[in-house]
Amino acid sequence: MPRLTLAEQVAADARDKTLAQLVRQASDWDRQVVAQAVLIWMRDHNTVSANDLRDQLPEVAGGVLPGVLRGMSHNYLIHTGDFVPSTAPATKGHRIAVYRRRTTADRKAAA
Repeated sequence: MPRLTLAEQVAADARDKTLAQLVRQASDWDRQVVAQAVLIWMRDHNTVSANDLRDQLPEVAGGVLPGVLRGMSHNYLIHTGDFVPSTAPATKGHRIAVYRRRTTADRKAAA
């Protein structure tokens, strides 16, 4: 993955703090609804991004979707290294991460 410029790193840090705050403020119910939606999506698809599920979730749950995806990347998902433009109007098309299922080989490589 290419190195981020200082400005990109500052923006990424701010984004990560905002996502973490949204996830902390969300109810357990919303976090579980989002996680369940991700798991259901992954039964039939090789990859997932916030674009794939945003319109399928209640507005409150959709707000925590990126943070839940990022949290699930610690054990169930893995970032593919790919990004796609966000389809959410408020984001003005900024790049969002694409994830795939973590495999046994990924776990062995990380050990």
